[in-house]
Amino acid sequence: MIDNAILDGFKEIDQSENLSQLVRSNAPQYWQYMKDRGDRNCLRRYLPFEGIVAGDPHMGNFGILPLRAGTGARQMKYVNIDFDDAGRGRFVLDFIHYVITSKAVGGDIKIRYLQDAYLQGLAGGEIEPPKKLKDLLEMPVSDYDDMVERYAEKHSSKDGFRFEAGKVEPYDGRVVRSTIEALLAPEKVIDVGVRPVERGGSAGELRIWILVERRNVHRRIMELKQYAAPATALYQPQPPVEQWLKEVRGVFWPGLDGSEYDLVKLAGDSWFWVREKHVSLIDVPYTSKKNNRIEFRDELATYDANQLGLAHGRQAQASVYYRTIKTDTEAFRAATKEAAMAYLDVAQKAEARKAAQPGM
Repeated sequence: MIDNAILDGFKEIDQSENLSQLVRSNAPQYWQYMKDRGDRNCLRRYLPFEGIVAGDPHMGNFGILPLRAGTGARQMKYVNIDFDDAGRGRFVLDFIHYVITSKAVGGDIKIRYLQDAYLQGLAGGEIEPPKKLKDLLEMPVSDYDDMVERYAEKHSSKDGFRFEAGKVEPYDGRVVRSTIEALLAPEKVIDVGVRPVERGGSAGELRIWILVERRNVHRRIMELKQYAAPATALYQPQPPVEQWLKEVRGVFWPGLDGSEYDLVKLAGDSWFWVREKHVSLIDVPYTSKKNNRIEFRDELATYDANQLGLAHGRQAQASVYYRTIKTDTEAFRAATKEAAMAYLDVAQKAEARKAAQPGM
């Protein structure tokens, strides 16, 4: 019998359309659950090993962006594109979260394939990306920039944003326009709007959209997103924000220019993420029933598990963590599967509550 208090911990239930969306919207609930109520006895031998973890790893939080290594030219890179819930945490719990979010997308996804790919990454072995990703990684950066500009054009006219209730609305808040202009100089600020957030782990956080122009020709949308403590902070204390970001970048964007995804302090002591509103190149097949889309889903799930393993594997405690697993790999497989399926059972019962309540 699952305690109602555990089910009460899930947020955004009424806005979530399916199980996958529910678990992707509840990273804080997951880490709180694992700290307070999760049955972790089967994981005891793996819990001592920690480092920087993704916090909310799922297929939608990995993507392709043009990034710069050092002073070189930008290149298309496959990276973690969402640091919001990252931080210090237990490697095994991060992997289990990834298994949960993957199985929530497709119950037929094979956990063993995810485990194999993760362990290969943990040992430093990178697998080949799916062909669709390989093609996107070969895209010229200029083509991506053109897509960003077309996205800005879609949401704006000559004079500014095309405001629409519930999508992009006029902004007149505590972060004044002059502050935004100084932050984004030398680009010219054309307009400022606010993006309402109705669901997800970022629900309730301020998201400011800024339409900017470069050299009176090229337009793009920049986003200021209010910082909130990461989900991992519910499991264990995190370092001060500047140190936290340095550690997270070092693991998930090693050797890459971090200015593309930065934190700035505005409006007094408030931290905001500042980044270009990127174009999503990967259409994650969350609900598709088409065979070719399911095949890509499985390939993507496996590849991302490997990427997560690589990120964990480049850290100080990774080698002893890996050796501990390899003393009895089947025990690791059984323990991580058991923990993931137990949490999925909880999430399914939380989702069932929605169906049972009138008006939802």
